[in-house]
Amino acid sequence: MAIDTLQAAKYLAKKSGWKYTNLELQKLLYIAHMIHLGKTGNPLLEDAFEAWNYGPVIPDLYYFLKSYLAKSIPEYVFNDIEDLDEQEHAEEVKVLDTVAKAFQHPSAGLLVAFTHENIGAWYRKYEPGTRDMIIPNLEIAAEYTRRIQEQREYARQ
Repeated sequence: MAIDTLQAAKYLAKKSGWKYTNLELQKLLYIAHMIHLGKTGNPLLEDAFEAWNYGPVIPDLYYFLKSYLAKSIPEYVFNDIEDLDEQEHAEEVKVLDTVAKAFQHPSAGLLVAFTHENIGAWYRKYEPGTRDMIIPNLEIAAEYTRRIQEQREYARQ
């Protein structure tokens, strides 16, 4: 079952010790969403990603955190956001934990480069200067498949 985006963002921010920025949360949620879609066929998040200049973005999350620019998002920002029920959403939490562990100290540049690769769903949907360009979950799931295939081919070399 898809989870609330703000609850997922709060969960990741808390796991980071409140060190993630808006951009980092956007990219990490995208990666988690892609993994969950690729493995289960079901979306991780209730909201859709859009193809913006700096990659996949969930607009509501962006505007919720916009005032912090490139600063870490402090805990109090999420005071009114209910915690994610970790038992009810054990499968989703597992994916979030995997991403949080893999990207404990991500650089914004690395995350942007990853989400902008030409095998990605963002790359296929992005049109410079536009917003409201939804990245379909089918494209995000296909990105997961392409990435797994690329890893397998690399491992064979």
